[in-house]
Order: sequence, then C-alpha cells, then structure tokens
Amino acid sequence: MPFQHLPVWIQLGAFMLAINAGMINVLGLITVLHQSVSHMTGNASLLAQALIYQQYDVVVYLFLIICSYVLGSSYSGLILGNSHFELGRRYGIPLSLVALFIFLCWLFLPYFPRYALLWASAAMGIQNAMVSHYKGAIIRTTHLSGVLTDLGLALGYRFRGLIVEKRKVILHLLILIGFILGGVIATLAYPYLQLHAFLIPAGLSLILCVVYWLIYLQYSFAQK
Repeated sequence: MPFQHLPVWIQLGAFMLAINAGMINVLGLITVLHQSVSHMTGNASLLAQALIYQQYDVVVYLFLIICSYVLGSSYSGLILGNSHFELGRRYGIPLSLVALFIFLCWLFLPYFPRYALLWASAAMGIQNAMVSHYKGAIIRTTHLSGVLTDLGLALGYRFRGLIVEKRKVILHLLILIGFILGGVIATLAYPYLQLHAFLIPAGLSLILCVVYWLIYLQYSFAQK
C-alpha cells in the first residue's frame, strides 16, 4: 500500500494519541515542578545542569523520569517486537498499559506527587514506541521535534519543486494539531478537575484500546 493511501482511521488514531500526549504533558507541567513527561530532551538538559550545581536529589529524580520513559518504550518493544505499523499486531495491549499507568499516576499523585509522574513518563514511552514507522514515515505522537522537522522538509521540497506526499504532511499536521489541542483541553480542565484531570487521558487511552481491539478482531476474522 503506498503512503498516499494511508487509511483515515490510522490518521485519526495518530491524532487521538497526540491529543493524549498533549494532555499528559501539560498536566505534568501544571501539577509537579513544571515537569515534562512526554519527551525527554529538556529533562536530559536539566539533569546535566543539576549535576553541575550538585543538586543530587534533582539528578536522581530526573534520572528516574528518563529511565521510566525508556522502560515504557521497552514494554512496547517486548510486546510488539517491531515499531513498524502492522494491523495484525496487538496494539491493544500497550494501549491498555498506557491507560493503566496514567490511572496509577492519578492514584498516587496526592501522596507521592513527584514520583507518581514516573508512571505517566512510562506511559508516554509505551505510546511513543508503539508505532514509530509507517511506509517510510517516522511517526512520533508524544513530541513534536520530528513532526516539525518533517513539515519543514516538506515545505523545502515544495519550494524546490519536488513532489511532496500529501498524506504524510496531513499526518504530521494532525499530530501537531492534536498535541496542541490536548494541551488546550488539559489547561481548561485542570482548574475544575484538579488532579482528576488525569482521568481524561486515562479514559481516552482506554477508549482507544477498546476501539483497536474491535478493529483487530474484525481484521482477524476477515483473514480466516
């Protein structure tokens, strides 16, 4: 299947996952020490800074955040065995873990606010590693650096008069818009729900899990 025929439901799934990550990251920023959990670049920089300033409690905390993200990604690797999207794989399992980990984050936040975010970081690692590639496109739903790079490349190709795959551009625009929209939703919801706002992305992850299992079962029956 050429990339130009990317199914609409895959684009919608990426959009919803980006919304999920946008909500989680904003809630992490709002609730505890302005802590980013959906991407690790800033955390690695803060860890380096904390090392120089000998803030070893911060070093340990940031190290655990980064390790949680990596461990979350390893769960996806263990369960799926490949980051290239393929409909026959059981993506419902990592999606259910994303929902569970966000729920655990919500559960522990009132008592252990800093370390409860380790669960959210692991959830984002799982989500980001689930689908990393599709038909030559790199798909990241928890951060925007790669998305913006690919959009910039597409713009440059267009200026050069080269052919640009429209579906790929649309996919990256959907991820960008979804991430921002998720942040907007979390920002609007937090003043009313406070820590309970974490239940919104947990519920969304659970819904996506159920929807995928239905698609998976339909696909499995169709193959028989």
